[in-house]
Amino acid sequence: MPTQEEKEQDDLLVRDMKAGSHDAFEKIVESYQRKIYALAFNMTRNQMDAQDVTQEVLLSIYKKIDTFQGKSAFSSWVYRITLNATYMKLRNKKKEQYVPLDDILPSFNGTGFQTEKLMDWSDATDSLLFSNETREIIGKAVDQLPEKEKVVFILRDVEGLSTEKVSEILDLTIAAVKSRLHRARLFLRKKLSHYFEEYQAQGDKKK
Repeated sequence: MPTQEEKEQDDLLVRDMKAGSHDAFEKIVESYQRKIYALAFNMTRNQMDAQDVTQEVLLSIYKKIDTFQGKSAFSSWVYRITLNATYMKLRNKKKEQYVPLDDILPSFNGTGFQTEKLMDWSDATDSLLFSNETREIIGKAVDQLPEKEKVVFILRDVEGLSTEKVSEILDLTIAAVKSRLHRARLFLRKKLSHYFEEYQAQGDKKK
């Protein structure tokens, strides 16, 4: 979530850019280029596609700055443009075959208890995320999430945005964001449980 100082700086840059300041646009590029690229790459998992999206988004900001009315934070507006450009890029490529979410979510018996015990690997992710192999495995699992759950997971857990910020970007209720995030985490926990069990077993052997 941007600080009040960052929001005020964005507002000032937007005002100056609307007034024709090229320097203000350069500062916006400097501030947002890496954020745009990171989100595009996490959505497409392709460097060239992420670079294309970044260029398209920066061009859109330059051309459409007058349409920004300030009803939401400027950063939210930029994230929405980035997501729209990313979706267009993905639609123009061959669509991936997604695994139906309900087919892989944990199953429950008649009394409401989970019928299978899944390892909670959440605590291990901090160390695991430094591994290129692990990032690749997690990335492939994230790619199989349905679009609605995938974008919430990436914005919230990968980009580290707050639930409130994700709600503003996607124009969803807080409850809807939390629900989709919960489903995404359950999906990934089951998809990745075998890998993390092996990782933990290897760690135990080294002790």
